Amino acid sequence: MDFNISDRMKHIDPRPLKDMFAYGVDPEIISFACGNPDASLFPNRELAAIAAGVLEQKPVQSLQYGKTNGYGPFIETLRQRLLDVQKIRCTVDELLVTTGAQQAMDIVSKLLINEGDTVIVEEPSFIGSLNAFRSYGANLIGVPLEDDGMNVEYLEAVLKSHQGKNSFIYTIPTSSNPMGTTMSEEKRRAFYELIKKYRVPVLEDDAYGELCFDGIHPTTIKSMDTENLVMYIGTFSKILAPGLRIGYVCADAALIDALSMAKQSSDLQTALLPQLMCDGYLHTYDVQAHIRRLQEAYKEKCDLMLECIDRYFPKEIYYTRPKGGLFIWCDLKRDIDTNEMINRCLAEKVAYVPGYAFMTDISMPRSTMRLNFTAVSKEQMPVGMERIGRIIREYEK
Repeated sequence: MDFNISDRMKHIDPRPLKDMFAYGVDPEIISFACGNPDASLFPNRELAAIAAGVLEQKPVQSLQYGKTNGYGPFIETLRQRLLDVQKIRCTVDELLVTTGAQQAMDIVSKLLINEGDTVIVEEPSFIGSLNAFRSYGANLIGVPLEDDGMNVEYLEAVLKSHQGKNSFIYTIPTSSNPMGTTMSEEKRRAFYELIKKYRVPVLEDDAYGELCFDGIHPTTIKSMDTENLVMYIGTFSKILAPGLRIGYVCADAALIDALSMAKQSSDLQTALLPQLMCDGYLHTYDVQAHIRRLQEAYKEKCDLMLECIDRYFPKEIYYTRPKGGLFIWCDLKRDIDTNEMINRCLAEKVAYVPGYAFMTDISMPRSTMRLNFTAVSKEQMPVGMERIGRIIREYEK
């Protein structure tokens, strides 16, 4: 039977995310495509012990339906952790637990975007968020992302020309996806002054903030917020395990009530067992020591990938030097369409994500690519990077 796909979904390109995950599970492919953390660093034994204890001691609480906003003790744990780590002051009424950060993007979009509304985004930006915005009919306007964050002069020009038409601004200020860049402290202050001036809400995605290699979490935009303009999204996917699907939103209490209503129509509530597992881990183990291990391991892998780029890629390409996170962004600086080149790379059993996927206009050829340095082993990384470098050089001939 032929189904009539809704107009709002017809223009969503499923390939980048579908391909990303497909490459990541193919054992024959050295995949730099996924946004996966290093699975060898999952605290699986600790989580298994906690899960067993929770199921034994709290079977009803862990397996029954719960409140849409989340498990009460876990929300209190989140509130305290946001204060201690991100310097964000909030009440439990200003928190909502979501099924991963991606659901947070979806319900914010569902609540705040009307067909044709403008959402201002960094360009390039995370495809999962861009597609969430697109699926509710948003008109995406990109602001160039520089080595020290969003171009604030360009942003102000956009704000001036689209006053009254903006749903919100979306930013990943720390270790951005896909570029790996981090907004400077100076730009963070300038950015917040702009949103206060133009009274535009902000969706701050801090998925990678705790993975800064120097162990210092940059100032969150939300911690500056005295006007309730910032919606802050966090996740345990990158610091514990993505399969737990635990994210959260911190925002004005009235907005949280509305987001809770929007979430109810999606899944009623986030599964309780993973919430209790996260809560148990945070109270039983030294999560900061675990995060320090991640930071050290990821810095080592990032440094190795940078060495491989210097060794195997042409010298004139541009690439970022992240201070944290999971990704490096490369621009080949020549007439090479990386969306076409990926087919050649797949034939050589190596993968990346073509840069077009992270842009507001996905129809234009791009010479860029996103590389993940956390999921591939240190033994496989030079092998895969040499293959990509060799194929790039073949295009020069």
